[in-house]
Amino acid sequence: MTGVPVLEALAADRRRGAAEIADRLLEWAEAWGEDDPTREPESPEAVATALARLGRSQAAMAPILRIANDLLLDLERREGTEEGVGRRAVARAASDWRRRRAAARESLVLHLRRAIGSAPTVYTYSASSTVRAAIEAHAAAGSWFRVVVSEARPGNEGAALARSLAERGVPVRLGTEAWMWGAFDEEGVFLVGADALMSAAWLNKVGTTALAGRAREAGIPVIVAADTSKYLPPALASLPRTYERDPGEIAIRPPASLEVVNPYFEEISYDLVDHLVTERGPTRPRDLRTGEIPVAKALR
Repeated sequence: MTGVPVLEALAADRRRGAAEIADRLLEWAEAWGEDDPTREPESPEAVATALARLGRSQAAMAPILRIANDLLLDLERREGTEEGVGRRAVARAASDWRRRRAAARESLVLHLRRAIGSAPTVYTYSASSTVRAAIEAHAAAGSWFRVVVSEARPGNEGAALARSLAERGVPVRLGTEAWMWGAFDEEGVFLVGADALMSAAWLNKVGTTALAGRAREAGIPVIVAADTSKYLPPALASLPRTYERDPGEIAIRPPASLEVVNPYFEEISYDLVDHLVTERGPTRPRDLRTGEIPVAKALR
């Protein structure tokens, strides 16, 4: 599957996290920039429409929105030029994003290992790929600790994380969300990722607020891990986004009088965060601010 169908599939993807979808978007963009005579011709207009749909559909996941916006801006700047010029510009932008993300991820994992330090227990929720990489690196370096995680229903991302870590030999305890509420009974850190960072709040899977608050009540510091590609400046943060996912994950064919809600994301105050860690190291939320980023016409 190539071209527009790839973008449409990514727009509809409700299983993967922000980092995974962003990586697949970059793979598509780099491949789209290659001269391939066997590929079905696709107009830049069709690609731009699909990119805009992807950005809007996944607007709660900051890297996807930011990458889609940058690729759209490159297409708009080269509107009216030969098609290959636009494709190559998109591929270059994608390659730049890939290099920046790889370097940021490497630095962020090192900073997170310092933040975990000698903590005997790492509590976490859902399945951040950044958190997983830091835990794996910390364990591979010889540190001993246990991970405590809940299922993260209805997607069960936490269960998948627990299995992945256990297969690598990391001691893990897995339970339900209700169990997790009372599981903060040992010294450690509560380490979670973020789908987006904004000026006044950050986004993560619904349920994070309650667990972060419970961790702090138990005297366990809350650490949020995210590289700065997760930051949404005001112009992008103001774009419409939905936190709702398929109600069928909770109830199949409910009766007409039953309303099923399935929000995946929630906005969380930085007041619940003890340490925000980016590729720069410990970072204050106000230091995330950058110059304003232009918004592609197709997303407005």
